[in-house]
Amino acid sequence: MRRLHRTVGVTAAAFVIFMVVSGLAINHSNGLGLDRRHVSQPFLLDWYGLDGPETFQSYAAGDDWLSFAGSQLFLNDKPVATVSNGTGAVFNGEMLIAAGSDELLLLDPQGQLIERLPWGPAGAEKIDSLGLSDNGGVVVASGGQSWFADQDVLSWERSNEAGLSPLWATPASAPENLQQAIARQYRGSGPSLERFLLDLHSGRIFGPIGILIYDLLALAIAFLALSGLILWARGRRNGKQR
Repeated sequence: MRRLHRTVGVTAAAFVIFMVVSGLAINHSNGLGLDRRHVSQPFLLDWYGLDGPETFQSYAAGDDWLSFAGSQLFLNDKPVATVSNGTGAVFNGEMLIAAGSDELLLLDPQGQLIERLPWGPAGAEKIDSLGLSDNGGVVVASGGQSWFADQDVLSWERSNEAGLSPLWATPASAPENLQQAIARQYRGSGPSLERFLLDLHSGRIFGPIGILIYDLLALAIAFLALSGLILWARGRRNGKQR
């Protein structure tokens, strides 16, 4: 009994110390500011399922960058709108234009949304690409045809003339620090340190297996208490007999 008590005690010692320290921290989380600080390590965000965007494409638009991160549109590192299936982005000198497969977004140079225009001229298919004509007009490629917009980007005219060669928007590699900033914005602030400690303290952070392990360790502590009482009682009885 003494040998088993000693073995279980050594095994459970680290767990008991961790439970005490984490429990004290949780009890004083407001004073320590744990509820206001957030987990930001990429591997912990991955563990919580806060993955980065599945798709990422950036377009140089004047001196700025327009990036499609999943369904989110970013001007530099600032989220400005949602758009599905981003196909291109340009700057015509007055406003930023971003295209999804079935809509166009017009934004001012600061990223404020001016208008969201559904795409759908008669006979047009989904947007394949976005570009600018020689005079700075907006051009859309759709189903192998080019559609030229008027000055207000409200009406469209189809053209198949071979001499017209718009400058099509092509994806480019944004600076690495900008890509990292967008990924952080996309993932969000992450769980608070208080939530992280609570999940560690309860074992929930490791899923069902973690909860099972914590249950076994709790039973080990209960065994220590019971075996300790038995050993104490036997020692006291043996002392009286002597």
